[in-house]
Amino acid sequence: MSPVPWRPPLWLGAPVRRALCAGAAVAAGALACGWPYWRAQPAAAAVTLACCGGFAAAGGLLAAGRRGRRTGAAFIVAAAAWAATWAAAWNAGAGPLVSVFAQSVFFTAIGIGVLLYPGGRLDGPAARLWTAAAVVIMVGGQAVLCAVSRPRWNGFAATAAWPALHPGHEAFEAVQRVMTALMMALAGALVIILLARLPRIGRLDRTLTVPVAVTVTIGVAGALAIQGTLLRAGVELDDVLRVYLVQGIFATMVPLAFLGTALRTRLAELTVAERMQRLTDPVSVEKVRDALRSVLRDDTLDLWLWAGGGYVDVAGRPVDACLDDTAPGDAPGRWRHEVRTSGGEPLATVDAAAVLRDHEPLVEAALVAGGRALETARLEAAAQGNLERARDARELLVRVQAAERERLAADLQHSAQQRLRALEGMLAELESAAADPRAREQARTCRRELAEAVSELDGLARGVHPAILADAGLAPAMGLVAARAAVPVRLDLPARRFPPEFESTLYFALCEALTNAVKHARAGSIELSVRPGAGGIVAEVRDDGVGGVAPSAGGGLAGLTDRVRALRGDVTVDSPPGEGTTLRITLPDPG
Repeated sequence: MSPVPWRPPLWLGAPVRRALCAGAAVAAGALACGWPYWRAQPAAAAVTLACCGGFAAAGGLLAAGRRGRRTGAAFIVAAAAWAATWAAAWNAGAGPLVSVFAQSVFFTAIGIGVLLYPGGRLDGPAARLWTAAAVVIMVGGQAVLCAVSRPRWNGFAATAAWPALHPGHEAFEAVQRVMTALMMALAGALVIILLARLPRIGRLDRTLTVPVAVTVTIGVAGALAIQGTLLRAGVELDDVLRVYLVQGIFATMVPLAFLGTALRTRLAELTVAERMQRLTDPVSVEKVRDALRSVLRDDTLDLWLWAGGGYVDVAGRPVDACLDDTAPGDAPGRWRHEVRTSGGEPLATVDAAAVLRDHEPLVEAALVAGGRALETARLEAAAQGNLERARDARELLVRVQAAERERLAADLQHSAQQRLRALEGMLAELESAAADPRAREQARTCRRELAEAVSELDGLARGVHPAILADAGLAPAMGLVAARAAVPVRLDLPARRFPPEFESTLYFALCEALTNAVKHARAGSIELSVRPGAGGIVAEVRDDGVGGVAPSAGGGLAGLTDRVRALRGDVTVDSPPGEGTTLRITLPDPG
């Protein structure tokens, strides 16, 4: 039986192995560079090599991930520079010179790596200006410091290789003070840039950036504080190496903080399934959208579901930007991510803030976890979309009916009535011209009957659509109705006009309510009010009648309710026995 080949555990994949190799290589380099010092300081060696190797390993893990690749690469460069910094331990040849420039590269690479996170680019002119200034100050400033000093003044052996072009102790101390001030300014600017980013990034990125900003602040403050101990005369090599040791420990906090945010992001991806299931139970379109908003920390996120011929929102209304059979393009500042079924058919589109593009694995995990809920929600959205289309058709029918009523009333008044009145005038002339008494009497009878017909036709025209409603609006029309009512009616109506279909619906609904109050409620007085507002139009009819109104199918209230609901409105009735009736009509804002 052949032996089973060894396979690494799942957590020890190729990226992790490469990161560990990078850490081991950098640690070995630090061991070689600082060997003269480590022989006498085994405890410091253990701490430094662990930090240096951990720094490089953390950078390797970040470089292997989807986010923070360039940040990870910058941290690997910083770790290698830190290892080279310990070349000062040899205190001979070019070792000290390599050390001071490696220290400058170390801090510069850390700062650039922080600014590159998470998009992998220097975002904004402030970040680019800081990078240029850091290179000039840290590297160029170090070159100036070397040019005006001797190795002994920096704590190194006098025989070390050193580019002392114009040495002068006063100039050296002045450059040291300027360099320290400029480094403090760089550190403060870095923290300010990180804090200034917070309002511009999404809530998800903010929870990851804040710990990094705090860590950078603490690490930079600690490194600068220990650097200040070298601003004195008589500095020895042990003092320099002790500063390197403490600065390295402070700096190690930075990649560890980034690694912590990466692990936190991964943990969020692993736990998103449980959260989505808990937040979408029981399933509804709104719950799926709200669950995605909560998990992805984006209150502006919207969910569009495919409903056969196009996308609809959570209310079932068609989304104009998504009416074709393809996913919509990205809008400025937005990211639209298409979701398809296992068969490749459109399922949904998530419209989210553009910053979530950098968290696509988390978005995918949330959508996969909510896949079944999305399928259920799509069925609900399709049904809601069909209902919405039916409402649209019904609303259109009401608008057409209102327009047709107005046209028919106008035709009756301006065409048929004019002809009948002309005929009435002709009969009057015939009556006065006839010599036969019987002919005059018949003409008088015909003229009287014709006048009654004209009066009935005028009443019919008012019933179809009163002219005063079309010409003057709801308030004058209801004022005329109230004046004809059998009981006192107190009116509170706005003078403003509404769209014709709204005025027509309110007019006939309020007339029906007044008729019911007078005939059935035996009211002694009635109050009628219409209050337009930002949320819509609210009309109320209150009476002091017997109360106890119970709407019945096929009754007047049922017809009134149907007419109002056709315009997406609502009707409520409050009618306790013996306490009168309040009928409230609510219509949406006509815009």
